Amino acid sequence: MSPFSQLIERYSNILVPPPPVVAGVVCEVCRRDSKGWTRCWQCNKHYEAANSELADLVVPISIAVKDQQLAYVLAKYKYSRFQAVRTRFTNELLSVLANFLGRHGECLGPFELVTVVPSTRERTNAHPLVDLLGRRLGFTRGRFAEVLSTTEQNTRQLRPDACTVHSDVADKNVLLVDDTWTSGASLQSCAVALKRAGAKRVVGLVIGRHLDPTDEHTTQYLDLVRSRPFDWNSCCACFVG
Repeated sequence: MSPFSQLIERYSNILVPPPPVVAGVVCEVCRRDSKGWTRCWQCNKHYEAANSELADLVVPISIAVKDQQLAYVLAKYKYSRFQAVRTRFTNELLSVLANFLGRHGECLGPFELVTVVPSTRERTNAHPLVDLLGRRLGFTRGRFAEVLSTTEQNTRQLRPDACTVHSDVADKNVLLVDDTWTSGASLQSCAVALKRAGAKRVVGLVIGRHLDPTDEHTTQYLDLVRSRPFDWNSCCACFVG
C-alpha cells in the first residue's frame, strides 16, 4: 500500500462524517445540531442578516470534535511552534483535500475561481492553504487566486464590510475554502463580499466543522454522528441539486 493510501485509510478513522440534514436535529447549512430548528442559532442569525447573499452551499468534509485528532491537526498545522509538526500536518491535510476533491469536486458544482478565507490572525508567512491550493494541489492550482483580505480580527460576527475583494469576480462561480468552521462568520462574511462584488455562486468548502462535545444540547446529535462510519465516497453535496 502506498504512503498516500495508508494516510487516507488512517484518516478514515479520524474523520467524522457530517450527518444528513434532519429537521429539528441537524442544521441545513453547517450540519451541526440545530436544537429543534431548521438552522442552528448562528446560521439563522446570518440568514436573517444576509439571506441570499450567503454561500449557496456549505460543505464540511468532517466534523472536528474539540480535543480529538482532526481538531488538533487543524490547530497545529498553522500554529505549532515546531516546524516538523506544521509540515507533517500540512502534508496530511493536502492528502485529505486531494482525495476529497478528486472524488467530489463535481459535487460542488462548476467553479472558475478557487480562493481562501483570509486569516484574521497576525502571520509572518502566507496562510498554508494558499500554498496547498495555489501550488501543490493540481485540482485547484489553475483556478486559484488570493482575492480576499480582511481588516478585522475574528469577532464571530457577520462582517462583510471588513472583507475586501481585490479581483474581478463578476459572474464567476467561486469555491471558497476554509480549514475550520466554528461560527461560520468568517466564511459567510467573505461569501457576502464576493456576492456583492458580482460573484454568481459561492460554495464554501470546510475541512472541519468544529464541535464542542461538552455542550449540553449535543447528545442526540453526537449519537447520530457516531452511528455512521466515515465514507470517502459520500459527501454533503452528493445529493444536493
